[in-house]
This record gives sequence, structure tokens and C-alpha cells, in this order.
Amino acid sequence: MRERDKALGMGKGADYGSYVRFACPAYSHAWVFFGPLGVLQGWGTTVDLVHIFKGEGGWLHGWFAPLSGLWTVFMIGCCFVSRYERRTGGPTPRLYCFQLGVVVATGDVLRAYRWTELTIHRKKWRSGSGESADWGTRITVVARDGSVVVVFPGNEPDGAGCWEMEKLHEAAVRGSGEPRPATP
Repeated sequence: MRERDKALGMGKGADYGSYVRFACPAYSHAWVFFGPLGVLQGWGTTVDLVHIFKGEGGWLHGWFAPLSGLWTVFMIGCCFVSRYERRTGGPTPRLYCFQLGVVVATGDVLRAYRWTELTIHRKKWRSGSGESADWGTRITVVARDGSVVVVFPGNEPDGAGCWEMEKLHEAAVRGSGEPRPATP
């Protein structure tokens, strides 16, 4: 049975309401950035190799092709890093968010929590200065026993599902009847 099916079964069995959203700190669309760079770099490598084989010499005295080839492999590999982290049994927590609770999958272990059993801590951070400055809001989800359930570092795009997870938590803690799914 797939992890998703198990999580949905746990949520239904715990009466958490309808399934709303998947959330994970590892952003799944890294390929949007690294894919085109890898293709462009691969094209440059190919052009340089064609020049070398024609006897016209290569860029940077023949060093461009091997270094660019390695860089191409690295870029293409980066496209799959988040998929590796998010995989079933992987190191990054995967959250199956329901209206009244969440099922957290870490490694091969599934744990279910009601939103009221969790607290969410927000901490703004900033590093660097000037044009090289980076900032965000770190979101830490903590269980009643003090254990950290998941940390969203705050530099991932909204596609990671953190915003929707927070809205579900707020609606459940507010307790105004049956919380509705969050909409962006």
C-alpha cells in the first residue's frame, strides 16, 4: 500500500475531515530552475566538442568541454534532489493535511496529530546585507510533548504548502465550527 493511501486512511480513521493539502519543506519544482540551466550548459558543451572534433580547437584551451560536462551533470542532478528528499521513506517530513488534523510521514513512520495538539512558531530571519541579503520566516511545528514535527526554513516558495497548512491550523484552533479548506 502506498504511503499516501495509508495517510489518507489514517486521517479518515481519526475523523480529521476531508483531505485538503500535501505540504513538505522540500520544494518539488527545482527542475524549473536547474533544468533549463543544465540544457543550456549541455548545449555549450556540445558546441565546444564539435569545434574540438573539427580541429578548430576548444574554448579555454580545451578545458571548457570537460568542466562544462561535469557542470551539466551537476545541474541535471539538482533537478532531482527535492524528489529524492520527498520520496517515501525519505528524510524530509511529508504532511498530509486534513481539515481537523495532519498525518506526518517521516521516514517510514506515520504519525497523526489533531491541529489542536500542535503549535506553530514563526521566527523572521535575515542574513547578509545589501543585494546579497536573504530573508524569510522560519515556521516550526511543535507537538504537545515539545518534539519538533517539521521545520519550514522560510526560503522555499509557496508551493511547499506551508501557507495552507498554517491556515488549516488557525481554523481548527479557532474552533469556529467545521473549518473550511484554505484557499490561496
